[in-house]
Amino acid sequence: MIRYDILICGIGGQGVISLGTSLKLAAIEDGLTVVGAEKRGGAQREGVVVSNVRYLGLEEGECFDDRNMAVSGLIPNASVDMMIAMEPLEALRHAAYLHEDSIVIINNFPLIPVAVRIGEYEDLDRDEIFSRVREFSKNVHIYNINEIAIGNFKSLRQVNTISLGLAFSLGNMPISEKSLIKTLKDQFSEFEINKLAFELGVRIAGKY
Repeated sequence: MIRYDILICGIGGQGVISLGTSLKLAAIEDGLTVVGAEKRGGAQREGVVVSNVRYLGLEEGECFDDRNMAVSGLIPNASVDMMIAMEPLEALRHAAYLHEDSIVIINNFPLIPVAVRIGEYEDLDRDEIFSRVREFSKNVHIYNINEIAIGNFKSLRQVNTISLGLAFSLGNMPISEKSLIKTLKDQFSEFEINKLAFELGVRIAGKY
């Protein structure tokens, strides 16, 4: 039985839902069953946004079983195969979903909460955040994806597609590169640029 769970987390306006949609569409293109659930925070109020993406499929020779294919759209604690955190503090906030073999991709571009900016709370040191996340998983990969996008494309519109490339390279997901590329073509404008961004993410993570 193929099972693979991905949790994407971030702040409203960071493209969390769009990234989850890309991963769902690619899996459908490959013939997998996909279930999921979303938590939408207000972008203007810095609300937390979460996308649960759950893949289900049959291995060669397996027969369909309704019970095995019936799962919740919400991923249980300590069972995520991959987490993509678009902001460091959100990685720590959702660390309870990780286990020691989870793949964790963190965008090292912090968005300082309002309560910290107005002096009600002190901000956590990023090294401390990453150290705490590593207590949950041994596979933590940290990139400043915003900086990579600006440096290579002079735009933040490619953050999602770079993230897809990183996820494909690092995560051993049961979806094909062909399906991800087709999803980019169907979902995003400026296909050639976004294809380059995807390939850049794959290269940075070392698959090419």
